[in-house]
Amino acid sequence: MKRMMIATALATTLGTAAFAATEAQIQQVDGFNSGIDTSNFSDSDYDIAYGIVTSGMSNGEKTAKLRALGTEDNVDMGMAMISEAQMERLQQYAPDADFGAITQSQAETALAITYGGESPSTITERVQNVLSGSEMDDEMMVMVTAGQQNLLRTYAPNADLTTLTEDQLTLALSYAYSGMSESEKSQRIGELISG
Repeated sequence: MKRMMIATALATTLGTAAFAATEAQIQQVDGFNSGIDTSNFSDSDYDIAYGIVTSGMSNGEKTAKLRALGTEDNVDMGMAMISEAQMERLQQYAPDADFGAITQSQAETALAITYGGESPSTITERVQNVLSGSEMDDEMMVMVTAGQQNLLRTYAPNADLTTLTEDQLTLALSYAYSGMSESEKSQRIGELISG
């Protein structure tokens, strides 16, 4: 399975220009923890890894995510690690959810749905379904895609998101879901999109 499964629907509609990790990004990832084997990382893996290494997570969380990135089945990358503001946003729609038991991809999918522009009752139903592990249907995938676009627009309001490659989208979403400050998220996402 491809990592960041929730990005697939949007990514397939976007441009296909290549986006390679810079040498400086690769060096920063490789130098983060010598115990992590990055020998099989693709450019896409390095882009995601760079987002992890420069995030506001603890070194332990970063190490765990980088190790998971090197595995075949790393879609969820373990228990959800989201900011307090993101947790509060999800709690508005799923106050009874067990946030200690949800995965990263469930949290990211549910967050994307909250930005989807649907009615509060529809958002509540969909968020609760995602957090309880229900399968996503086509309608929910459309909501996730719209939500991802709206989420990225909160950090880069005038951005043309149709020019993003799958790798750029994945990296931009990793910044948006990271523990970075809001201003740092805006800066990095803006630079990525305009770069």
